[in-house]
This record gives sequence, C-alpha cells and structure tokens, in this order.
Amino acid sequence: MSRLRLCLLFLLLSGVIPLQAQQWRSPADSIRALPFEGYDPMTTHWQWDRAAIVGGVLGATVAGIHVYQQNAWWKDQRTSFHITDDPDYALNVDKAGHVYGGALGSFIGQKSLEWAGAGRTTAVWGGFAMGALFELYVEFEDGFARDWGFSPGDAYADVIGAAWPVVQHYVPFVQHFQPKFSYFPSDDMLDGKHKGNAIDDYEGQTYWMGVHVHGLLPRSWQSYWPEWLGIAIGVSVRNMPRVAGDDPARMERNVILALDYDMTKILPGDSWLLRALKEGLNFIHFPSPAIRISPNYVAYGLYF
Repeated sequence: MSRLRLCLLFLLLSGVIPLQAQQWRSPADSIRALPFEGYDPMTTHWQWDRAAIVGGVLGATVAGIHVYQQNAWWKDQRTSFHITDDPDYALNVDKAGHVYGGALGSFIGQKSLEWAGAGRTTAVWGGFAMGALFELYVEFEDGFARDWGFSPGDAYADVIGAAWPVVQHYVPFVQHFQPKFSYFPSDDMLDGKHKGNAIDDYEGQTYWMGVHVHGLLPRSWQSYWPEWLGIAIGVSVRNMPRVAGDDPARMERNVILALDYDMTKILPGDSWLLRALKEGLNFIHFPSPAIRISPNYVAYGLYF
C-alpha cells in the first residue's frame, strides 16, 4: 500500500510546527539555524510547551489518518491476522513507496523533536522510532484486512526508509541523496475507471532518488555545475491489472532519468524556519525534463 498518507502528515505539520533544518552541515549553519535561542545540539533540554504541541498535533494527525484509513481501506475488511508475501506486487514500486514513507515520517519526527528541545542525536533516533512505528502500525492493521495482509517486504522497506535520516546524520556523504515523490493522475483515474483514490493509483505515482550532483563533483569541477541542479532516478509502474482477467504480464516497470532541483539552493531566505521548509520541499520531485530509459526510450518535455 502506498504511503501518500505521510505526505498528508507532512502538509499538516508544516503548517503547525516549524521544522528544523539539518544543522550538522557546518558550524555556520548551526549558528544561523537553531530552533530557539539557547538550543544546545549536544544535550536535550525539553521546552515543555513545545513538546505538548508536538505531542498533540502528532497524536491528532495520526488519529485522523487512522480514521481515514479505517473508512477508505479497512472498512468491512476485518478478519484474523494473516501474512501475505507480495514480492511481485506492482513490480515492487510499492516498496519504493514504503521506503519514501518511512523516510518522510522519520524526517518529520526528527525535526519536531528538535523543535521541542531534543538534542540532535536524540531527535534523529526518536524520529526513526516515530517513522518506523507509524509505518509498521499501518502494516499490522493491514494484517487484519481480508484483501491485504501483513507484508514482510513492506515492513522491511518501512524500516529501511525510516533509517535513511539516521544514516544521513552519521554519514554526511549520504546527504547528497534524497528520496522524492511525484504524482500525476493516471489515465484510468482521469477517465473515472479507477475505483480507488490517489493512494492506490500506482500508475500515477513515481518514486525517485534525487542526487545533489554539485556536492559530489571534484572541487575543481564544481564551478561548471549549478549548485541547485541535480538529477533524479525514478521508478513507476504501468498497465497494472484492474479487473479479473487482466494479464499481469502486461505490467511494465518504468525507469526515468530526470533533472532535479535542490530547493534549499533555489528559494530565498536563510532563517531557521525557511531553511527547514525548503528541506521539506526536497521530498517532492517537481516537474522537469526527463527521459524514460526502460523499457524503451521516451523523452518528456516535463515529467510530473
């Protein structure tokens, strides 16, 4: 199942809780980008009013998403817990969605905890726990749904995604690689043939790994490559079976190579809040020129 619900979580939180930028990049960044005056990244000193806001908003958001899922996915589905191994479902593009959802949830948790006063290491691991536990909670609920079931592959992908910000914290090189997501309604969705919603409209979803090229180049080459311009490799699926009798062999896994943007280098403003919001926007792949490199070549003026 896709993790677009975490995009909703991000949008809700971004309007209520200021998010914390990745401050470990340089001493200058740490000076400019602190969640509040007196914040010490090496220690935890809870701001209890902020912690209450974080807990309340996160709790309300999770509850709201649960109610939505209960009505959209699990209604009239309750049965005994069961495991469904689905290694071929959606040609594993859904697993990329689970990695993305785990990473986004971990990012939100980490920044929320920092804003509430947690030291960076505590926030990083706390964010991992929040992202992984939320995704695994959804997966366990799927295990009680007749048409779904608990998927071990999905669970592994959830944890891997939630661990991504942790790896970025300890291995600065990995900060040059950013999970991203884009969506444009599929033809079936636009024509009204798709009976679900955007969450399971897999043919409209593309999951990306963005690469911040400038930081990977030798110093002598960096002046030739714009700091804000990157590349992204995306995967999507086409021709998924919709009704009984559709041939699953018709499914295609598309591999897309596109230009990408580092929003932290494009949008103005150097305050803590603006820098944090720009980092949040980097979880989205914005339309750009692209080519499909598999299963065959197609050029796109703009790929959404």
